[in-house]
Amino acid sequence: MTTKQIQAALGVTVDGIKGPKTIAAIKAFQSSHGLVADGIVGPKTTAALKGGGGGSTAAPAAAGPSIDQNVLAQNYGFAMSVLNSDPELKSIFDQAVAGTWTAEKFTAALRNTKWYQGKSDTARNAAILKSSDPATYANNLAQVQTKIGMMASKMGAAVGNLDQISEQALQLGWDDNQINQVLGTYVTYTDGRLLGQAGQWEQQWRKQAADQGLNLSDDWYRNAAQSAASGKSSPNDAINSINEMAASAFPNLADQIRAGQTLSTIADPYKQSMSSLLEVNPNSITLQDNTIRKALAMTDPKTGTPVLQNLFDFENTVRSDPRWLGTKNAQDAAMSTTNKVLTDFGLLR
Repeated sequence: MTTKQIQAALGVTVDGIKGPKTIAAIKAFQSSHGLVADGIVGPKTTAALKGGGGGSTAAPAAAGPSIDQNVLAQNYGFAMSVLNSDPELKSIFDQAVAGTWTAEKFTAALRNTKWYQGKSDTARNAAILKSSDPATYANNLAQVQTKIGMMASKMGAAVGNLDQISEQALQLGWDDNQINQVLGTYVTYTDGRLLGQAGQWEQQWRKQAADQGLNLSDDWYRNAAQSAASGKSSPNDAINSINEMAASAFPNLADQIRAGQTLSTIADPYKQSMSSLLEVNPNSITLQDNTIRKALAMTDPKTGTPVLQNLFDFENTVRSDPRWLGTKNAQDAAMSTTNKVLTDFGLLR
């Protein structure tokens, strides 16, 4: 018998190709007729297919629908477990078996089901693979889980449901960008700090904020990291946001800040002068110091707008600070003043 004749006798798709589905149908036929299920159409199997019986007393096979349902399901490209999992699919399959539909007719009916229309090609193939070849599916899932675990660790995402995310990624065919979108929502503080790439971004942002005289909350940094990790924004967008906040806080310096300067650089002459007068380490003077902040945005008495205080007036302001009275600078100044007075009165030469 030719392959097409065998396929016609078995009631499977007649394409002349003796592929896995045809061989499976042959084995099922042989098994149901008490023959050796080897998939080889020898004399006994040929006789049975032609209705001449075989090596057993088993009744001849009926038309296609009498073949094992699992084999029939495979002929339509499905695992029986998938068809049984959805009432609509099972109903169509039963109609196909009863009416000896071709695979093409079954596929056409399948495309109108909610199961088909509600899933992508990737999701449908994954569902079929999970039921028909669970070992391969499990191996594929393990590879996806390993990949996502590495991506989460690098990003700094604390994922507690890695299994669930990995299965969704496999079934829906997520690419790296889609995976990042999901993992980004899991970026959060662990033991008081952000981890991975998110932690590196946080360090850069905190330094920029400190240089711009800003004190931002942990929530701000976490939200910025989640946004950047998810691909909704870039790390540089957070830097720009910090700069804009500084520009808003010091409108008289906005142009300089937007041109690339930091508040720390602009304030450096004031910090150096203040540290010298108060005899303290300049690094101990921050942009949160009220004297420094007032100097950077003094109100012009004539226009009412914020302006930089000139250094002479700033130094006089520092000398009014109670801390200045305890410095050697203050003592020397006081001694100098006393000596001048005594000299003016002729009491000291």
